[in-house]
Amino acid sequence: MAEDRHLHAVADPGAGVSTAEALASFLRHLAARRGRSGRITSPETVRSYTSALPVAFAGIADVTDLDSPGPTRERLHANVRTAWGAKAPSTFNAKRAAVASAAAYFAEREWIGDAAAVLRGLRREHQPKPDGERVRDRAAIDRLIGDRRWPLEDRTLWSMLYATAARSEEVLRLDVEHLDRANRRARTIRKGGKHDTLLYDVRTARMLGQFLGRRRTGPVFLSTRTAPDDGTVPAHDVDPASRRRRMTYRTAERHLGAATKGWDPHDLRHSRLTHAGEDGATEADLMNLSGHEDRRTLQRYLTPSKEGTHRRLDEIDARRPEHTPDAAELAARMAGR
Repeated sequence: MAEDRHLHAVADPGAGVSTAEALASFLRHLAARRGRSGRITSPETVRSYTSALPVAFAGIADVTDLDSPGPTRERLHANVRTAWGAKAPSTFNAKRAAVASAAAYFAEREWIGDAAAVLRGLRREHQPKPDGERVRDRAAIDRLIGDRRWPLEDRTLWSMLYATAARSEEVLRLDVEHLDRANRRARTIRKGGKHDTLLYDVRTARMLGQFLGRRRTGPVFLSTRTAPDDGTVPAHDVDPASRRRRMTYRTAERHLGAATKGWDPHDLRHSRLTHAGEDGATEADLMNLSGHEDRRTLQRYLTPSKEGTHRRLDEIDARRPEHTPDAAELAARMAGR
């Protein structure tokens, strides 16, 4: 009989609940949970939680011990601060949110009382909104993609990230077989597991042709590292001819950061959506391009950049008719008045 993912026995409040069992139950619940879109939690999220939660709850044998202030909560807080306190605020807050989700689940099962109290004293890090800074100048993006000091493979990746407005993982998982080069499209899997099509421009298509050459199979974007022949790297992540491995996000992030002194791959996605919105693309166009399914998530990309506002104001000024003085005004100027 298949395991029922929705019905769970409520533990006797007087009995202990193993933290390992509680976390396993939560992760099963998370993997089967459906969000507002109707799709189950993405595998990436499940993997992230599976990696983070054992670190956060290390040394805590019984989840019910979190129900009262004391050393168990302090241990949880110390684990989170030690593991991620020196990381970026967004990383710390994401890991804290994973712990909060688990605590909320424990409270639903009546294994603990007040889930919010578990994290009291472990405050979120201040995370300034970077959206305005993430919109890069169009000319700067064009210079970056055309700069031959950088490898063609990197520049092709940057061009595709910008043209498609896709998330990095949606581009990095592409295989050559996924490309419809005649129509400038590519099949990918979006965040959440949805199959979708990426749309790219003529510049990216031209660079792909130069970069891929005669390659017909394997990952599109490759690391410089070669895969061992011991089967530890999945075959679909290896180019069969060169044995080079699929490029990882960390490699892509490092290469872009080195070329730009700090840009992030998401900056290219954010910039493309903002620029397209400035140029008149509709909400439906932007959702088709980016894979967003919730208009509320898309709103931050509809705010024009300073560059876009400046350009439009220049265009408005250029269209404004010049003032032509009449005879009386000219006579006054000639008289020095």
